Amino acid sequence: MYKYLLFDLDNTLFDFDLAEDIALTKLLEEQGVDDIKKYKEYYLPMNKELWHKLDKKEITREYLVKNRFKILFNHFGVEVDGDYLANRYKELLGLQGQHFDGAVEFLENLKNNNMKIYGATNGLITIQESRLQNSAISKYFDDIFISERIGVQKPDIEFFNYLSKKIPGFEKNQAVMIGDNLFADIGGGNNFGIDTIWVNLKSIENNSEVIPTYEIKNYNELEKILLKSNN
Repeated sequence: MYKYLLFDLDNTLFDFDLAEDIALTKLLEEQGVDDIKKYKEYYLPMNKELWHKLDKKEITREYLVKNRFKILFNHFGVEVDGDYLANRYKELLGLQGQHFDGAVEFLENLKNNNMKIYGATNGLITIQESRLQNSAISKYFDDIFISERIGVQKPDIEFFNYLSKKIPGFEKNQAVMIGDNLFADIGGGNNFGIDTIWVNLKSIENNSEVIPTYEIKNYNELEKILLKSNN
């Protein structure tokens, strides 16, 4: 029976791709960029690779935050203030609280079944807290754990050790990690020794060696697994 539900936020409950697109578009408009599409096409895979390097501890969070926009604009021959753009992007992204369709109803059903819901995110404190304040899903969480505040991030086992000590009555055999990132969410949960559910809303092929306990394509499938375990 699952009692402690550890949810990743971005692209699991929050529609991060939409939020990112809105915030990035506004930032580039403010900087007077003419070909926003071209900038986005370079930024998105570059930023994704930086986050993956951070997950693998190849770079620091500070390096990622301060340099990603400098790297972007330098690619197009433009010098910018990386710190200013990083802070402005935080402000713009923090205003975006968009969640996936069905997320509110899904979380409502879980709470009605007396399940404990926790956020477990690798996001930045200021961004995630602001987005939660601007969202309709924050009220469903019993607590939110943000890697920047903890000092370690998924998939590091110390991230999960920290959660287990902070969640009242936590038992591994009653916990499940739910997220979209195979490396950070599923790999981290597997290594910690709890069940994992891969939220594969976009039907991505799993070409990794990471195997989740379950894979779901929508909230209905996820709800059935969680509520069945609670019966």
